[in-house]
Amino acid sequence: MPNEDANKWAARELLVLVALFLVFFLLFRAVIPAITGVESPFTVVTSGSMKPTFQVGDLLIVIKANPYELKVGDIIVFKVPWSSSLIVHRIVRVSYTDSGPIFYTKGDANPVPDPSYRSAKDIYGKVIFRIPYLGSILNMFQSLPAKVAIVTIIAGIMIFEYVRRLGGKSSQDIFYKEDSINNIDDNAE
Repeated sequence: MPNEDANKWAARELLVLVALFLVFFLLFRAVIPAITGVESPFTVVTSGSMKPTFQVGDLLIVIKANPYELKVGDIIVFKVPWSSSLIVHRIVRVSYTDSGPIFYTKGDANPVPDPSYRSAKDIYGKVIFRIPYLGSILNMFQSLPAKVAIVTIIAGIMIFEYVRRLGGKSSQDIFYKEDSINNIDDNAE
């Protein structure tokens, strides 16, 4: 009987893990991008160009922005041809041309504006919220050793619990030895 119970438990727990994975996957790959209008609404600050507004490691939440509604002072995320990374800087000037608005940007910590302008097609989104330091923590979990450690811990816990259930022992049997605990009567003299 313990064997059958252990197998049922293992199957249920694996289904729960798969369901949680699917929920998080759908949430972060479909639902949140649909709400924000951008493929990846979370950006981590990787340079000090926006100090003191943003610190390295801050997590920024980005939404799609209508280029015609952006104004001086807005903090935008944009692409540049010379880098695969997104840039986060503040709009310092907006000009309008026949082909649409163009944006001049500058990092708050930089002494001069960026060397070129950004067109509407370069704009990835607008920063709407900052969570201090959370980006550093999330980046840490993106490393291969961290992913391996997380999977190993989850697998270890599941294997331990499965083996325990195969033996027919309860957690109480393993972690508490009630027969060895002395009951003390505080009223006894």
